Amino acid sequence: MTTTRALGVLMAMMVITGALPGAAAAEQASQPTAAVAGRQDIGRFHSCALLVNASVRCWGFGRDGALGYGNQATVGDDETPAQVGPVALGTGRSAAAISAGSVHTCALLDDAGVRCWGFGGDGRLGYANTNIVGDDETPAAVGPVSVGGPVKALTAGRGHSCAILADGSVRCWGFGFDGRLGYGNTNSVGDDELPSAVDAVNLGTGRTATAITAGDAHTCAILDDASVRCWGFGGNGQLPNGNTINIGDNETPDTVDPARLGAGRTVKAITAGDFHTCALLDNGAVRCWGFGGNGRLGYGNTDSIGDNETPDTVGPVDLGTGRTAVAVAAGANHSCAILDNGSVRCWGFGRNGRLGYGNTNDIGDNETPGSVPPVDLGTGRTARAITAGGESTCARLDDGSLRCWGNGSNGFLGNCSPNLIGDDETPGSIRALDLESPPLGCPVPEPEPVTVAPGTSAPAAPAVPAPAPTTPPAPTDDGIAAQTIRAAALRTCLLGVTRQARTQQRRARLLPARSRSTTLRRIASRATLGRRACVRRHGRTPGRVLTLAARATGRTTIVLTFRAAGSDGVKAPAAHDYLIKQSLRPIRTSRDNARAQSLCKGRCRFTVTRVGTTITLKVTGLRGKLRHYYTIAARDNVSTRRGPRSKTISARTR
Repeated sequence: MTTTRALGVLMAMMVITGALPGAAAAEQASQPTAAVAGRQDIGRFHSCALLVNASVRCWGFGRDGALGYGNQATVGDDETPAQVGPVALGTGRSAAAISAGSVHTCALLDDAGVRCWGFGGDGRLGYANTNIVGDDETPAAVGPVSVGGPVKALTAGRGHSCAILADGSVRCWGFGFDGRLGYGNTNSVGDDELPSAVDAVNLGTGRTATAITAGDAHTCAILDDASVRCWGFGGNGQLPNGNTINIGDNETPDTVDPARLGAGRTVKAITAGDFHTCALLDNGAVRCWGFGGNGRLGYGNTDSIGDNETPDTVGPVDLGTGRTAVAVAAGANHSCAILDNGSVRCWGFGRNGRLGYGNTNDIGDNETPGSVPPVDLGTGRTARAITAGGESTCARLDDGSLRCWGNGSNGFLGNCSPNLIGDDETPGSIRALDLESPPLGCPVPEPEPVTVAPGTSAPAAPAVPAPAPTTPPAPTDDGIAAQTIRAAALRTCLLGVTRQARTQQRRARLLPARSRSTTLRRIASRATLGRRACVRRHGRTPGRVLTLAARATGRTTIVLTFRAAGSDGVKAPAAHDYLIKQSLRPIRTSRDNARAQSLCKGRCRFTVTRVGTTITLKVTGLRGKLRHYYTIAARDNVSTRRGPRSKTISARTR
């Protein structure tokens, strides 16, 4: 079945969380003696965890293959992580630890190998290229990262990754700016060479590493003598050297003294946030340093520590009378600790409820973490591991379940909802995430009661379906019925947001002039967020357009052919609308794509229903003897959400 369409166009022109010694195998700040150490992590936009059988589940925003499922679909927004199955790590392979960066993930395998997937920019995956892995293939397809030997610990930062080898040496790869790799230069590693091709990071004569953690632009390691060395961007004091000098850009980490954390004190765990760092000391105290905005250091103020003083000049973080910590985790803008009684306290930026206190207040800016009650994890529940990410927090509980709170958009929390958790309710009031149970679907909400205005008739009761025939007809899964239901749900959701906004606007117009405009702006902002939530909930990410080809058929004509993609991944029905980009220059990056000309005003429509149908598009009115480049992305039939771009192809007019 082939669909052909001719199109006249103008000339084609560009218009334009803590690393642990001993049992810990990754950066997660878990209790050093706990079996769950290193078995969960939150990145900026996604989360991953290990199951009892050592398989890996990931959920959240699937951009650039960060989840590792061979697509870019979001997981956790309208399905549970258990429903999508494990990430494919290779035949017979399982995971020992996991670490999530901004838009990439790395796993330490049972054979001491490493596999990384997601966005490959600057070589952060370590495969001697900048290719994305996990968007249209699984991590098993690319093999292990060549680090230079067996690995016993690893960490993923925003744009770089690091590993501790069996001999205690450290190798880092990815974006090298500010010296975050520790090699005495700002070169990226892993983009056109393997991590094994460079020497180990110089930690000092005779020194080796036992734990490592990577932040936004800096890295810290615990050494074999329980001291700490940090390198990379020092602009906010996150390197604890009493200044803001970068380390590792034109010198190696061994040239600076270890962090001063108090006389006689040693370090048990270390965790790096975006621009701050926290350490768990041998006496159970917590010290944090770096950027102090929103109280993320926990000292009852917003002062930075480490920029013109060392961390030992301030006392430990107040965790409550008589309380000590067994684990600590630093997120982008907040920090959390598990206390000696299994309770959890969080501090820093409170937006989205990421602190878990049932509000969005900052903690630690003008009070200490010990002045507020612990996070409600559920009746009788205690925490065994904690991890903090970009806008959310997750705790592994004593019953093996997982509680996550904060920003729920794009499936971040894995609980089948885009709602925030922790902003006006506590984490203990929400169902825990069970990764070990059979793959049950999302709970079905109770139907809302129908309100009937006076003087009108109640809607008719739904018809009772007739009994199924003894021999039912063979089902035809063309996806049309499911798409129709989804479209209706999206319309209903958007209509509800619009009606609510109009009602609020009518009431706001009765307010005094001084507060009227502010209230109307807030209503408009909430309505925008509500519409986005509707699209996230009911929209789907189409599959990638495959087998795209271009052929010049004349001096001013090129014919494109490609296979119809699914509107919901690879599922039927086929997507009707496509964004087709044309340029006189290669379309390699997102910026190139944005500058390229959009054919059909950005929405080329074809009458197709079956995934894989061959579509032909004739592009006319082109300039002769010029090479034209094309790339295509399908649009969801319901929400118009774009899927991943196809590969770029080209043809030269005659």
